[in-house]
Amino acid sequence: MTEAGAPVLSVVVPAYNEAARIAGSLERISGYLMSLPYDSELIVVDDGSGEAGRKAVEDAVAVLRSGLTRRLIRHETNRGKGAAVRSGCLSARGRYVAFLDADLATPPDALGGLIEALEAGADVAVGVRNQADGTDMRNRRSLMRRIAGKAFAGAVGMLLLPGLQDSQCPMKAFRGEAAQRLFELQRIETWSFDAEVLYLARRLGMKTVQVPVAWSAVEGSHMRLPRAAGELLNLLRIRWMHRKVTGNK
Repeated sequence: MTEAGAPVLSVVVPAYNEAARIAGSLERISGYLMSLPYDSELIVVDDGSGEAGRKAVEDAVAVLRSGLTRRLIRHETNRGKGAAVRSGCLSARGRYVAFLDADLATPPDALGGLIEALEAGADVAVGVRNQADGTDMRNRRSLMRRIAGKAFAGAVGMLLLPGLQDSQCPMKAFRGEAAQRLFELQRIETWSFDAEVLYLARRLGMKTVQVPVAWSAVEGSHMRLPRAAGELLNLLRIRWMHRKVTGNK
């Protein structure tokens, strides 16, 4: 249950060495949040950026529009996107908690569909790049990224999440109590944390809804293809670590 006076929506943005785009991204996110008919908060998590990245995040948060609650959380060292999202989500006070990437590959206004799904009774709303007409926006990526992505998605489907179309889309939303439960259990701090959180939601019997969202490939991703093998091993770790998690939400 959220505390009295808490915002309706908390949005978490992890950032690592995003000096080139963080100001524009946070301004765009804050503009969207300020347009909503309810109170929101923006939580930016600097995941151990270098000096330029740290200063850029500080400056960007400081000049955001008045009237929007915003907070900056800092990791002293780079721990990984999963760690950054966990820190932000566990500190969130909103009835609903969402996260999206600082590169805005999925734009902030796509959050509307996910929040609607939560309001309709879902515990977890997952943005997916598969569209209603059958197209898959992931096909816009480079050939090597498409190959790596399909291999990873296949492994996720086989080992953890059969039937889920897209575990790695960088936008997800949760009921506040679901977010607290899931991120208290989450342990993977790298790229495959998304699959872990969704696997936990399934183990706990949480209602999960897939929502098609817009997405575009953005240059400058911090995911590097050589790490893919390590992430596949993380999928096996997820099954082992959470083998005893079960029951109702």
